[in-house]
Amino acid sequence: MAENQGFCGTTEKRSFWQRLKRPPACSILRMMLIGIIGGILIWGGLNMGMEWTNRTEFCISCHEMTIPFEDLKKSIHYKNRAGISVSCADCHVASSKNPIDYGRKLTMKLLAARDIIGHLSGVVDTPEKFEAHRLEMAQRVWARMKETDSRECRNCHKFETMDKTKQKDRSVVKHEGAIEDGKTCIDCHKGIVHKPVHQGAAQAPAPEAITAAAPGVAASAPNAAPAAPSAATVAAPKGEAAPKPEAAPKVEAAPKAEAAPKSETKAAAVAASGGIPALDWSKAPMRNIKVFYPGQAAFEWVMNKPDHSSAADIIEKKRPCAKCHEGDANEIGEAIVAGKPVGVSKTVQEPNPPVGKAGYVPVGFQAIHDGSKIYFRFEWQAQKAADGKKMDPKNEVKLTMMFDGGGTVPGAEINGCWVTCHKDLRTMKEAKDEKKTKYIEGADLASGKFMDLIQFRSGKGEKPVDGYVADSRQMQGGKGLVAAEGKKEGNKWVVIFARNLAGGGKGDHVIEAGKTYYFGFAIHEDYSAARYHFVSLGYQFGLDKPVEGVKNYYNVVKQ
Repeated sequence: MAENQGFCGTTEKRSFWQRLKRPPACSILRMMLIGIIGGILIWGGLNMGMEWTNRTEFCISCHEMTIPFEDLKKSIHYKNRAGISVSCADCHVASSKNPIDYGRKLTMKLLAARDIIGHLSGVVDTPEKFEAHRLEMAQRVWARMKETDSRECRNCHKFETMDKTKQKDRSVVKHEGAIEDGKTCIDCHKGIVHKPVHQGAAQAPAPEAITAAAPGVAASAPNAAPAAPSAATVAAPKGEAAPKPEAAPKVEAAPKAEAAPKSETKAAAVAASGGIPALDWSKAPMRNIKVFYPGQAAFEWVMNKPDHSSAADIIEKKRPCAKCHEGDANEIGEAIVAGKPVGVSKTVQEPNPPVGKAGYVPVGFQAIHDGSKIYFRFEWQAQKAADGKKMDPKNEVKLTMMFDGGGTVPGAEINGCWVTCHKDLRTMKEAKDEKKTKYIEGADLASGKFMDLIQFRSGKGEKPVDGYVADSRQMQGGKGLVAAEGKKEGNKWVVIFARNLAGGGKGDHVIEAGKTYYFGFAIHEDYSAARYHFVSLGYQFGLDKPVEGVKNYYNVVKQ
């Protein structure tokens, strides 16, 4: 038997085999202590290495990584009013803030070695090679984020903590739809930090236009190329003066087809005053509507998925345009009127930006009825273009309203009067006939598949118009319009229509209780003509019929 040092300095006699089978307690504690210290050192070393290699400076030490870094620097994820900035690793390594997810972080670091191999092997070691492989690399990242439900994004962005009152309408709608459909962040937010190469990828094959919303509308591939930008949108060569913006072309003047009919109908024979009775408009709620400048944005462009990211939702979920864009219609108009690209396809909708023209006009809309007639009232502050040109010298202002027969025109419930505006109309991008005006595909007067049209004209001696849009636009035929009066007080315009609910003429819809009517309106301001107007999104009205939860609906109450 051997005498050995025991626990806490005691001695005990144990054989070799006893010592082997049962080590003293001090040895166990010593081993545990060494293990803990070793584990801390190993973990700390790994974590230190992880954090050191997560630095942006380390990432861009491979010079080709400076290319996506420059993209990041231009995005709101790098510099914003809150002073919050993300690094490369925040999106490409940190899979979650859960400490037990360390294994995935290590996996992401190992996957990042692919970039190092690409650098050393010369696959992406020049800007040209990087650009050639950019889409391929982006698709790998998108697939990974899709697989993990965009965990990297959700480190900062969570549906449940979003303040919808501070979001734009379209953001709220999109996020609600994403929750319903089980979508993840990367499904909609490709290209928000780096070059949006997904746009080219989406349009590489011949895309199929979406036409389900309006049966009969011809399929349309996206515009092969935007119309050539005007001098206003092209940078001048270095050392040369920038060219002056082009004014609206003279050929856009209103055609003779728009003139009021010579033979006065009942609707046209309106007295200069007294045609509309005194009404108490204080009892009619005021609806604020932003009419905006549309440029050459045709119905086909709006409904084409490669051009417009919401086209699928418009079709599949029957979402009216106003649900997403009522709040930011002003931004859309300001971008288009300035000749800037819009939509997913980044298409320039105005090749000749009109000098000084506003992008939108806020309009107050009201409506009431008395059992036999309906009255529509519009008020807004006059806008004046800087160039002072008069495309329609007779009329400082024209206001046109169109509405269907209560669900009689497919697509009107979503787009309003936009269903009449097509890419092949005069002054549009694919115009072939300078006399071709608005129309409805598959129009049929007998079944009500047409838009009723009423128009106020401000020119002296100009008569109001009571017509319709079917397979072509007709500026006469209706007998429902009783009066159309307009008055300019200071800088404010007020226009009021009075119309018989029963209609009574060709192209007149009957307006009755129990139905929902889909409408839109346009304002030609400051002597403008043709497409150089302001237009509304699609709206709805009904008689004494409150409808909850439909933001673009107006209840016309009897007075």
